[in-house]
Amino acid sequence: MIINREICVGCGRCHPYCPTRAIHFENLKSVVDQDACYECGCCLRVEVCPVDAIEEYPHIYEYPRALRKYFSDPNATHALTEIQGRGTEESKTNDATNRCGPDEVGIAIEVGRPTIGMDLENIQKITRARARAGINEIEPNNPICSMIRDQTTGDLKPELMGERVLSAIIEIQVKRDRLRHVLRTIKKVARKIDSVFCLDVITQLEPGLKVPQEVLDVIESEELSWRPNAKINMGLGRAWE
Repeated sequence: MIINREICVGCGRCHPYCPTRAIHFENLKSVVDQDACYECGCCLRVEVCPVDAIEEYPHIYEYPRALRKYFSDPNATHALTEIQGRGTEESKTNDATNRCGPDEVGIAIEVGRPTIGMDLENIQKITRARARAGINEIEPNNPICSMIRDQTTGDLKPELMGERVLSAIIEIQVKRDRLRHVLRTIKKVARKIDSVFCLDVITQLEPGLKVPQEVLDVIESEELSWRPNAKINMGLGRAWE
């Protein structure tokens, strides 16, 4: 984002709406620190500027800076997935897509959050740990997958190392018997991540809307706390036989 200094009246109304405090005063005018800006668009969407001085950065859709907007602006449609959001739709609509079958689990590592964010070097720490552990089942339609230069090492493309995003999701799908290995790998690399993250385990429910005990036993044995969450999409799917 940028602020037109010729129009800006220096009221400072936009400052509180920047989640990363990238907006500051300079010679009594508001300016945006382009290195700190995540291109989330919050300052523009709230429409608090009395003179409409806030504008999108001219090169916002040029690679690799465009990643900032795709991963930080909830209204942005990702060029690769063609959906709004940081990951794929499948993990949120498993009841309709049947993405994870009865003997499988999906793993979603949601890194970063609004007001915190992170640089992509933190994502690389996770993708490298995944590769070293032999976990190769990353979701191919997940935006992170296209950002990996070498799947065998987990290295991201070098031009991405200077970019920052508010949040990103790494999605993996494995057989249930590999869940423990995945959780231990994530726990080990967690100590190296300079941001917060949430770990999701996606599975089909059993009769009575019960979470499979086999999955819960693994989670609890790894000393991880859990809480049930569900997103049921009525009428979007069809009966699976």
